[in-house]
Amino acid sequence: MPNRGMIIASLDTAGVEVVDFHWDSAGLPAFAAWMLSACSTEDGREEVEFMFDDSRLIEGANAAWWDFAYTGRLFDEEGCFLVSVGPVDGEPSARPHWARVRLRDAWDVVGKGVDWGVLGGPSGRPGFVMMALDERVIVGATTWNGFISVMRLADPTMAEPIRRAMGLRD
Repeated sequence: MPNRGMIIASLDTAGVEVVDFHWDSAGLPAFAAWMLSACSTEDGREEVEFMFDDSRLIEGANAAWWDFAYTGRLFDEEGCFLVSVGPVDGEPSARPHWARVRLRDAWDVVGKGVDWGVLGGPSGRPGFVMMALDERVIVGATTWNGFISVMRLADPTMAEPIRRAMGLRD
C-alpha cells in the first residue's frame, strides 16, 4: 500500500495540490463513488470514450475531463474539489477516502499524472473518481479493454449502483 508521501507526490505529478489529505465532511463515501462506472445513462451518467490507438488519446481525454469538470461545477470558489485516495499504510480501513485538492495551472490527469499512481496507470490508462465539495457531481475516468472513458454523473446519490454501495434502498 502507498504511504501518504507517495500519494501526495503522485497527485503533484498530475498537477493536483493536496489541501487536506483527509476530508471527512463528505456524506458520500469515496468507495461508493467508485460505482460511477456501474451507473448507466438512465442514472444520468455521461461518457466520452477514447480508443487506445487514438493518437490524441491523452490530449482528448484531458480535454473531456476538463469539460466535464468545468461545466459540471466540480470546482468550488477556491478551485477545490475531492479526489479518492488511499488506503494508506497503517490505516485501519482498507477503503479509500476523500482528499481535498486544488488543480495547479499545469496539469495532466490522464497522461503523466496517471503514471502508476493515485489516478491510475500507466500513462493514458486512468482510474480515478473526483467529487465536488457540495457532492452534486462526480467526474471520473476508467480503463476498459481497448479504450478509456471519461465520465460525469450529476446527483450521484440518486444513482442506484451508488445507493446500493452505500447500503441504501428505495
